[in-house]
Amino acid sequence: MTFREILSAMLRRWYIPVFVIACAALATAVLASDGGTYSTKTVVTFVRPASTGLSPSNGNTDPSVIAFAGAVVQEINNGRPPARYSTSDAPYYGAGVREGVLVELSNTGSQWVSTFSRSDVELRIVGRSAEWVESQQRALVEKVLAVADAKQADLAVPAEDRIRAIVDPLTMRIEYVSPSRRGQAAAVAAMLTVALIVSAWGSVTLDRRLARHRESPGSRIKFPSRRILEGTPS
Repeated sequence: MTFREILSAMLRRWYIPVFVIACAALATAVLASDGGTYSTKTVVTFVRPASTGLSPSNGNTDPSVIAFAGAVVQEINNGRPPARYSTSDAPYYGAGVREGVLVELSNTGSQWVSTFSRSDVELRIVGRSAEWVESQQRALVEKVLAVADAKQADLAVPAEDRIRAIVDPLTMRIEYVSPSRRGQAAAVAAMLTVALIVSAWGSVTLDRRLARHRESPGSRIKFPSRRILEGTPS
């Protein structure tokens, strides 16, 4: 089917493009009025006893410390593995989440292969308000510290020999994320493109069905012949 035929079908079934474009415009307006979101990625680093986060040999790359941090994450998540994305640095809100939390061990791998090279526990939080994100951030940090202490207390590890948890102060910041003008224009263009494609498909499909219905033998009504044969009584 040529572009001219598609355009002709859309003009004949003009109500379909009007309806689809109106729905797309309404959906775009609702999404645009939804506003931005608040996000943060707080990092809690586990290090060896009597060391600091800035020390080059603090143990955050030690396999045993990484394993301990992973055990803390597993308990906080109730044994469920966290969601994985195609890249490790993908923002949590980029997955369409508008309110939620994600606790995971720093992973430099991908969606298919996990690589844990640091004992950093990442607390990804997305919310509608800064107050909600801040309260979740505070609660999760306290929970990570409490679980780490409880696990070592159960093993009767002396306080001076326990693995320490350090909260990176630079990661405590809460950011407001909103689409740029260019992003909004791109979203409008994408919605319009989808609307045109759907309306073209709907117009062509309906036009073909109506054409087949008009041409089908059952749609034609046959009347009996009124011709009277010669020699037969009337």
